Amino acid sequence: MSIQPSVSLIGLGAFGRLAAESLGPHADVVAHDPDPHPDPAEGPVPLVGLDEACARPTVVLAVPVQALATVLDAVAPRLGPDTMVCDVCSVKVGPCRLMDRRVPAGCHVVGLHPLFGPQTARERGTIAGQRIAVCPVRVPADRAAGLRSFLADRLALQVVETTPDEHDRQMATVQVLTHLVGHAAVEMDLPELPLATVAYQRLLQMKRNTERDSPELFAAIQTHNPYADAARRRFIQAMGAVIARAEDSGASA
Repeated sequence: MSIQPSVSLIGLGAFGRLAAESLGPHADVVAHDPDPHPDPAEGPVPLVGLDEACARPTVVLAVPVQALATVLDAVAPRLGPDTMVCDVCSVKVGPCRLMDRRVPAGCHVVGLHPLFGPQTARERGTIAGQRIAVCPVRVPADRAAGLRSFLADRLALQVVETTPDEHDRQMATVQVLTHLVGHAAVEMDLPELPLATVAYQRLLQMKRNTERDSPELFAAIQTHNPYADAARRRFIQAMGAVIARAEDSGASA
């Protein structure tokens, strides 16, 4: 007989609500949101006080990286022994270090980064098949294995285990660059066009994927990843070389 996982979410923003809806069929889920909601009954899972949320065996901090330190200050004193604390920030080095320092020694720490968002889930109608990065920081092997099994077997996610540093190194290419291009497309207000090629349609999809991003997400990706600045510099240098090559081609034509 399997035991129903018991999880609390701290934060019910766009991703917190997606997490609640996705976890609901597979776990006993409650949520606490620091921001008051006009009608708690409208939430995807029951809303509870912070003390009750922190009493769950697994506590997921679904808050922007900019708010993580403040939330940890409120959560840490309320955690019971053996609690597993996870974040879902888009960067991992800073959040994992912060959790390791502020989460009590008797608790466990795992960094998570779902490599998808609410828009992708809406378009696909499911999160099944999507990837999630898992960064074990301070967690016993059996709890880590149980988490991987839940993510893979219950939620049908592809689990990619990595370190916080390797995660941020890869995200400096995967997210920093794609979000720069996507936000540039938003800034240019690129339109749908009847003569659009497949490549242009893909560019429009990048525009759609980023135009609904919160300012906090863009800031997290661009300023809280320790490898972001180097990635932007490489991108600017590459664009300069491409533009120079295009201008040289025009001059010699």
